[in-house]
Amino acid sequence: MGRQINTGGPQGPGKPDTAVALARSIDHLPTKQLSDTPVLIAQERELLVRCEAALENLRIAYWAAGKALQVIRDGKLYRATHKTFEDYCNELWDITPQYANQLIKTWKITEKLFELVHGKSNDLETVVSKKLGIAQARELVSLAEDHSVDAAALLYLALVQVKRLSVTSDMVKGAVQALPPEAAGKKKATEEAVLSYLASIEGKTELPPARDPYKALTRATKKLDAGTLQAAMERNPEGTRTMVRELIEALSASVGIEVEIKAAASESTAA
Repeated sequence: MGRQINTGGPQGPGKPDTAVALARSIDHLPTKQLSDTPVLIAQERELLVRCEAALENLRIAYWAAGKALQVIRDGKLYRATHKTFEDYCNELWDITPQYANQLIKTWKITEKLFELVHGKSNDLETVVSKKLGIAQARELVSLAEDHSVDAAALLYLALVQVKRLSVTSDMVKGAVQALPPEAAGKKKATEEAVLSYLASIEGKTELPPARDPYKALTRATKKLDAGTLQAAMERNPEGTRTMVRELIEALSASVGIEVEIKAAASESTAA
């Protein structure tokens, strides 16, 4: 997700960087372009890191805010200064109860999504942190309420796997509306539904491969051992011979190797 910024300021034990500290870390503001080189110089790279970290925090700040508001509301932590949670939101933070409720409803979806994409090799975590603002998260709330938070997270994940940084709020809304109820919460069915929806609005789209095809073939080959084939022959000799023959022909054609299949003596005799 967002990069960690060390502002060098005094902080209590375990206390995270505050928004104020993050803003103050963007210092030595340039009044013009610092360099004419196509590649950023060190000073520009450092400044860009700080600026983009602040922007990423802006996009996902509703996650922390919603989580905090729920804790304050459910634990009635406002009671020392305010009679109601609504008064607390209005008077202290200048936000309406309706907006506070939106923040509370969206944070669980966002947290689940970051759990799903954390450490992914295809950098999905970065894509989600840049795209999943509250406008897109709001479009997932109805799906989470009707089915589950997992269902909402899986749908958004299927969208960003295909569209990456091109995901829009309208796209999220349309995908939610197009998702069959029976597919909600099921990874494969959700991915297929998302592909179908995207195809309907912009033409055929394919998901990137979920795994290395060579490794998948290696695992399949290891499972296809002599013991498995022998057991299959005992159960259905003719069907097994046909499947093996078709498999050999398909594999040889795929890799450009000519194979001549001859019937074994026992098979010729039986024929």
